[in-house]
Amino acid sequence: PSNSEKTKASPESPTYPWPTKVHFLTALLFSSPRLPFSRLQKQAVLHWAKQLGVHDVPSLHALQKCYDEMKRMVGDPTDRAVSPLGNVFYINDVAKAIAKDYANPLTRLAMQDFPEDGGNGMSQVFNGEKMLHEMPSPPAVRVHGSIYFVGELLQESSKGYFIPERFFLATPSTARPSPPGQPSTDCMKELFALGRSATRTDAGFIVSDEREIIPTSMFQRSYEDIAFHPAELSCGLTQSSKKYASLEPNPWRKKSGGRMVYTVPLIIFMDDVSGNVSKQWNKHFVIYMSNANLRREMLDHEFFIRFVTSSPHASPMELMHAMKQSILKASTSGIITWDCRDHEEVVLIPYALFFGGDNPMQAEECSQGGLNCNYFCRTCHAGGSKEHKESEAGYCNLFKPGTFRTPEETLKEIKNQFKIAVSSGATTKIQRSVSSTGVRDSLSLSILNTVVDMGKQLRKRGLGNRAMQESDIEATLEKELSELLGGKGLDDMINPLIGMEGINIHLDTPTEILHTILLGIVKYFWGQTVHLLEKAKLLDIFQSRLDSIERDALNAPDLNSDYICRYKGALIGKHFKSLAQVMPFVVHDLVPQTVIDGWTTMGELVVLLWHTKIEDVEDYLARLSRTIEDFLNVTAICAPSILITKPKFHFLVHLPAYIRRFGPAIIFSTERYESFNHVFRLTCIHSSRQSPSQETCRTFARFDLIKHIVTGGYWYENNLEKWVHAGPFVSTFLSENPTQARLLGITISTAKTKVPRLKSRLSEAVRWEYTQCAKIGTVASDPKSGGMYFRGGALTAKHGDKVNLNGNVIFAHAASSSGFSVGRVCEILITNAHESIVEHVAIQLYEFELTLHPTLHVPRLRLTDQKIVVSWMDIVCAVNLQHNCMDSKCVTLAHRAVRQERISTVRTKPVLRHEETPNYFLNTFSIHNYAFIHAALPACLRETPLRVAAQNIQNVRSQAVQQIRRKKTQRASSP
Repeated sequence: PSNSEKTKASPESPTYPWPTKVHFLTALLFSSPRLPFSRLQKQAVLHWAKQLGVHDVPSLHALQKCYDEMKRMVGDPTDRAVSPLGNVFYINDVAKAIAKDYANPLTRLAMQDFPEDGGNGMSQVFNGEKMLHEMPSPPAVRVHGSIYFVGELLQESSKGYFIPERFFLATPSTARPSPPGQPSTDCMKELFALGRSATRTDAGFIVSDEREIIPTSMFQRSYEDIAFHPAELSCGLTQSSKKYASLEPNPWRKKSGGRMVYTVPLIIFMDDVSGNVSKQWNKHFVIYMSNANLRREMLDHEFFIRFVTSSPHASPMELMHAMKQSILKASTSGIITWDCRDHEEVVLIPYALFFGGDNPMQAEECSQGGLNCNYFCRTCHAGGSKEHKESEAGYCNLFKPGTFRTPEETLKEIKNQFKIAVSSGATTKIQRSVSSTGVRDSLSLSILNTVVDMGKQLRKRGLGNRAMQESDIEATLEKELSELLGGKGLDDMINPLIGMEGINIHLDTPTEILHTILLGIVKYFWGQTVHLLEKAKLLDIFQSRLDSIERDALNAPDLNSDYICRYKGALIGKHFKSLAQVMPFVVHDLVPQTVIDGWTTMGELVVLLWHTKIEDVEDYLARLSRTIEDFLNVTAICAPSILITKPKFHFLVHLPAYIRRFGPAIIFSTERYESFNHVFRLTCIHSSRQSPSQETCRTFARFDLIKHIVTGGYWYENNLEKWVHAGPFVSTFLSENPTQARLLGITISTAKTKVPRLKSRLSEAVRWEYTQCAKIGTVASDPKSGGMYFRGGALTAKHGDKVNLNGNVIFAHAASSSGFSVGRVCEILITNAHESIVEHVAIQLYEFELTLHPTLHVPRLRLTDQKIVVSWMDIVCAVNLQHNCMDSKCVTLAHRAVRQERISTVRTKPVLRHEETPNYFLNTFSIHNYAFIHAALPACLRETPLRVAAQNIQNVRSQAVQQIRRKKTQRASSP
């Protein structure tokens, strides 16, 4: 065949597994998730290439044959699934996706194999309590070439015996704290084992009652080494020690066949998505997953999100049933794959860590009745009848977690509803059950309803019809139920996540901050604020002030005042995220103080929840709990009934427990998956729509296969009987072509491309004597006599922020009590115009006032006349300051030209003109650089006061209940 029709390639070819360079480049172009091509477009591209004279352009048929050959080599992950209710859909095998993670250098080198005790802090999901304490430990560790398993007897270097129960990473001072008075030496993380020591006696091994922690580096003889001498184990265990251990090998030692064994925690996300880009709703349910061994920074990248399944026909829990089966199949047998980091075969054991999604979806995963149910919380038993929630006791219960739900009691209640279904009056009884418990299982609901409806028909008494005996009716319904179950047990038709090993579904569906915070409480307060502004006819003033907000270092680009005010009822998450960071500075005198208190506490809450790293968990969770309680108390003053009608306010109280369990809240945010929904829609649009589940599964399988190969992934070649990877041209292509890397969802930094240099206009060269830095005096490094400098317009701060001339920064300052100060960049001196090397930076200092602002509760700053010169390395980051319009009495409006099509027009819009005063606010509601902002604050300004004092809390809640009752009475008495 001609080169264009080739489908196989030699393993020695630089383009392996593609036969030619043209095949490879064309296949890569047609496999971009965010740039899909229709068949007609593909044909047009190939025709265009042929017309340009490109040789050996493959046909679409040849490309498909080539892909089929690669699919044969690497493996086809797409399987057909049939749900318990009989619906047919397709799923991409979880095992094959995880195997690719370990065989691919992009993912494997970014993983951490063991949970980590972060000491006082946490920043990753593997710092959370579930991975560290609850889930089964990674079963094996390799030390000095030998593999040690949990639950097996070993001998350590001091000749003592030890039985490890858990393996984890920590610094030595964290794992084994130093005695009081002895300094601890923090160094690199080490691998430790938690377990029990054992002593060999004639009566048998005595296993210690106390657990202890030792470094795995002390391991000397494995179970295999000990078992090689049978006499050493012949004494057995003493009777009292059998409750702690056995002298049998770990089952995975035999299963693994001498391979290293790792566990793989999975983050599972389920959502409902439209398969259309148009407004016509074409509902699909989808499941994505992520490998939780990856660091949070990697989890946020599109490349590391795996599509699992979708269907427009099957219900969410039917899809989840197939997902569970795929995980269980892989975890039972283990996944054999290639570890490209250690260059060996390994065995993987996957398990579900937690389930992300919006609140209605998570309620369905918990077999909970939803947000409109009396008992609306999927985590606890908070709620009750409307009358109970409007009582003082019931209302106060909404401010704290209730008794936690358990999978066992949920399963018991679901089965009880099936018992009720065959009895007389089943409809009313089941409604009462759902109303009094909040339990409703969506997977078995259709069967339950069928039985109830049949019971109604059997109990109908028509003319001439003889009524059946109740015992006969119940026997008939029992038989019908058995037929509906199709020979399966009731447990097989109930929510598959209830009773799933390692899962407490009520605690493993963490409160999601996108829908609960941004599209929940922030949206509700925005609606109330807009209502007040429109009622007082102040919306125009609000828009003018929003236009005047300082945006530098805010990292909130979605503050287009025209759009926000015009489409105020249709804003999305990114708008609310931006508004939460600036609203107090805009509405400070436009709304009542209680609403301002709501916005300021909400601003503090948003910053806390968007932390990427927590330095001190206990201190952080105490501050978070305090802020949540204060916000709920303020809400009880602003809108008492909203705490009853909107369950998302109660969901806030569970956030501290979820953060302790899974790490910072941003880890279980679903923004990354909501963004990935766009890729799913594109695959739906470019499909035949005849077999939607199968086509989307096969499309994503193709994406994954191409991405795996071109990023250096390994696969087992049966013909060669070894693990292989792509040829050198294919393996290095993305690193040299960042544009194509971005189309595959790989960022520039991941593709190892150069960061673009910061371009800045330079002034004419000036002598040192004529610069501001020279006039200020002391400099970090002495300038050369008669040296020439260029004045720059911008610089890059130490942590990557672009700082313009006259921009505000946080910089290292030894004279400050915190070690940092806030200043304004006055001058940037550059020594080398070609390399833009910043030598000196002149800073004008701000001075903190001693107290927070009494209304907004933010630090106040005054721009002083003091200036200093620092090195660019001292510039830590940019910081957002807002003009103190309250104290400066800024009320005058000016007119600014409206820019359209990148040019200024004759049209103008009113904006607030700031008075020439040195008064500013430090925006502590800014998410960007929150850690540096907090570090720069003097100690006396780091804690804001409670908006509702502790002694007033009970009174506030009592008044809220009375107000709810008064309004209810007024509504009842009105005609």
